[in-house]
Amino acid sequence: MFPIKKPKELGMLRATLAAAAVLFAIQGATAEENIVIGLSTPLSGSVAALGQHENWGASLAAKEINEAGGINGKQIQVEAQDNQCNPTQGITSVENLLEKNPIAVIGALCSSVTLAVMPVMERAERPLMVGVATSPIITEQAGVGGNQWTFRINPSDAGLAVALGKYLADKGSIKTIAFVGEDTDYGRGGHSAMAEALKGTGIEIVSADFYKQGTPDFTTVLTRIKTAKPDAVALYATGVDELGFIRQYRGMNIDSLLSGRVSLDELLPVIQAGALEDASSVYPYAVELDTPENKAFVEKFKATYGELPNNQSFQGYESIRVLADALKRSKELTPAALRNALKGTDMTSVTGGTIKFDDHNQAHNLALIMKVKDGVIVIETTSGT
Repeated sequence: MFPIKKPKELGMLRATLAAAAVLFAIQGATAEENIVIGLSTPLSGSVAALGQHENWGASLAAKEINEAGGINGKQIQVEAQDNQCNPTQGITSVENLLEKNPIAVIGALCSSVTLAVMPVMERAERPLMVGVATSPIITEQAGVGGNQWTFRINPSDAGLAVALGKYLADKGSIKTIAFVGEDTDYGRGGHSAMAEALKGTGIEIVSADFYKQGTPDFTTVLTRIKTAKPDAVALYATGVDELGFIRQYRGMNIDSLLSGRVSLDELLPVIQAGALEDASSVYPYAVELDTPENKAFVEKFKATYGELPNNQSFQGYESIRVLADALKRSKELTPAALRNALKGTDMTSVTGGTIKFDDHNQAHNLALIMKVKDGVIVIETTSGT
């Protein structure tokens, strides 16, 4: 069994105190003077750690902006609600946030929840800033797709899959892939995106398995994979499901290369133990990015919370930055004026890429191909999406 990173009590206390300090700084002004931005994210359940990181990232960005004078003298106040990565709870969380009169809402980390809350935000006529969820359906339904109030700053699985497909094809040794994903819009959307991206590359998806979130035992799926011996396994999983799958995957000594949307930054103990050598992943963010903006972000985040940031904390941070940039350009501090300003966004990301929305309100930031080499995560290449 491979070790799993667990927060120490001291680290948790430090993070809690840091979060309280950030919250105090944000809420220094009265509620009437603040610009409220809602955040719907999972703060309980199997992916609660990811939601906490998104909340931390958003809160850190708000603190920085407030300390620099805020927006036209007003302070940004982040209000978070737990959506449990569940569509029904997601709608409830957004309805609760709307009672606080936010100028916009960030959400909802999980693709199925995001798709569920998009119509709610559209009816409320408030911008929804998507910063983690990757289902291509979100892009299809936004902007000219019908929902003028949804904007996404992170690449969709369609763009990420193209980058990964090219990388795997260029290796030359990958001809067959077994796909494993959660039975959600994220997992199924990832499969469709991979299948489309691999057309004409000479790589075939020979099997596709979808599991229910919270599945503890992957023996049946892994036994089929071990028997079939595909060249690679493309994994689209999150949270404890991803950890459980990888533990069992390595425990069965499967030789197939691990790839897909693997959260390598959450698997450092396993990687350092040498168990995921040559594994690869495509992601929108990595702490290893060598840009001045990312170095500053990583340093501030670690100093505040005692942990390195991950993709979720980066996206929370970036979401607030994009909203703040648009608010500064807005003719007035109203949801409608903010939406119009977002359409004109053209700013540099922490990654060094550019955030600029197309007619589907989809930005096209970088895709990073990461690989494990000698027990270390390295960025193999970056590409546009």
